[in-house]
Amino acid sequence: MTIMKKNFLLLGTAAILFLLVMTGCKKYLDINSDPDTPQSPDASSVFPAMLGAIPRGLQFDARYASKYVQNFGAATTGTVNNMDRQGYNAGSDVNGDIWRQCYFGLGANLDYIIKNGSEKGQWDYVGAAQVLKAMMFQYATDYHGEIIFSEAFKENKAFFKYDDQEQIYEGIDSILRLGIYNLSRTDLNPTSVRLAKGDYVYSGNASRWIKFAWGLMARNAHRITNKSIYNADSVITFCNRALVDVSDDFLVPFDAAKNDDANFFGTYRDNLTSFRQSDFIVRLLDGTVLTGVTASSATAFNRDPRMKHLLTCSEDTTNGNGGYRGVAPATGDPNATLTLPTNSYAVGSANWINARKRISGMWTDSSFKEISFNANPSAAVFNPLYKHYLFADRCVLPIMSASEIQFIKAEAAFRKNDLTTALAAYTSGINLHFDFINRATFPRSNVTIFNGAPISAADRTAYLNGNNVKRTTGTLTLSDIMLQKYIALWGWGFFETFVDIRRYHWTDIDALTGQQVYRSMVLPAPLFADNLGKPVYRVRPRYNSEYVWNRDELLRIGGLNLDYHTYECWFSKP
Repeated sequence: MTIMKKNFLLLGTAAILFLLVMTGCKKYLDINSDPDTPQSPDASSVFPAMLGAIPRGLQFDARYASKYVQNFGAATTGTVNNMDRQGYNAGSDVNGDIWRQCYFGLGANLDYIIKNGSEKGQWDYVGAAQVLKAMMFQYATDYHGEIIFSEAFKENKAFFKYDDQEQIYEGIDSILRLGIYNLSRTDLNPTSVRLAKGDYVYSGNASRWIKFAWGLMARNAHRITNKSIYNADSVITFCNRALVDVSDDFLVPFDAAKNDDANFFGTYRDNLTSFRQSDFIVRLLDGTVLTGVTASSATAFNRDPRMKHLLTCSEDTTNGNGGYRGVAPATGDPNATLTLPTNSYAVGSANWINARKRISGMWTDSSFKEISFNANPSAAVFNPLYKHYLFADRCVLPIMSASEIQFIKAEAAFRKNDLTTALAAYTSGINLHFDFINRATFPRSNVTIFNGAPISAADRTAYLNGNNVKRTTGTLTLSDIMLQKYIALWGWGFFETFVDIRRYHWTDIDALTGQQVYRSMVLPAPLFADNLGKPVYRVRPRYNSEYVWNRDELLRIGGLNLDYHTYECWFSKP
């Protein structure tokens, strides 16, 4: 695997802030006090680092979750790793960055903001910090299952108890309600710094933070669709209070002035060179899965106009869908060893033909030609020429979108047999993803994510009236909702997709179609040896903090078993 560039600035910032809030450091700080380095920084100084720490956890672990859910796959057989087979790396912190984000990157620093902000009457900072705290616990428990919750950040402890997910979910709900309450308060201290100073996501707009919090409430309540206690009405209510349009989307922007503030998925940081788009997303977008018609016999009418914005194509465009190809699970590109330029082979020869079929990497230039088969032309060099969708140096990382909220609402309404609401929300979710792609401006002047030009109104209308989209309550299925949601989350919502697929146990059948909900998705064959033939359901806790120091707790919950990562989490069980 490519050596990954580390975000040293964020690591150092988090470490410094963590020291500042620990009472055990008080004596050290007293004897090294410096008026130019405040010992009790204002919440406005700490909060930006918390926003900056979010990508450090999510994008680092996205390298692995993206392969679990088949957003991406390996470029070659030589780059196929354990994660391509839904496994893990023993004795390693690989796949442990959400854990690190929860307990180190944000962790006690958010508690500091909450405490410091409460003392100063900065209720906007307090509420926003509580929302982020709930968010980080949600990511951590969804990813790992049982985690440290009730004893998190307790001082003078060397070992920490793991809590059951049911308790954690209830705790997250409570934290979010506190956050919404504090963000709604009007009795802020008029002399204190307002949220706008440290908030570069919503620029201090408390109403949008509240919508984001309701969106997190919807996620939390919607996880348990398989349980008798699932309440579709509550989920729909939360969705109705959450993100409404693309201006509400929670997006973390990047300045791309240096490595540490550049998008982890951009060319500069060089972390996706060995990644390829999956065959599954290609078949969703070329109409093969949603229409049941193979691309080679389908007309261009079945091709999703979002395809050229999300995906990259090969030089050979004779395959029936315009040259878009993807890798099957744990296989790599069969033509990856064939090199270009094409004059390396005689024109028309087998090698020449197959070389032009090689699956493109994640980046293109302004002509939309592939640039990253086996090399990245812009590693450690900022060049705005090379970009594609969300894989640009100066491009946002979405955390939640209005489109996602509509698909949650659609599924909840479908489950309560309110098919009129389900169809309307499903259609709105598709439209909002088109709006997301077409968005002309982003925070901090981040680049647009459409390629060349926005999707035209005519193309959008043709797609919505075409064979990929259901237009009546009598034809809509759960599979339609979940597959359109998969498309809308592709390339950024890896962890939400991982939750969704586990709720449907990878291969659950849609009763209306008789096919898998995730139609035509296949598991890697073979799976990782330690899986014992079972798909992945959780990620093992971070090695250095847990398997080294907290082994008794892992022993109690079965975490020392080789197949622990295949144990189903509470949220997806009946």
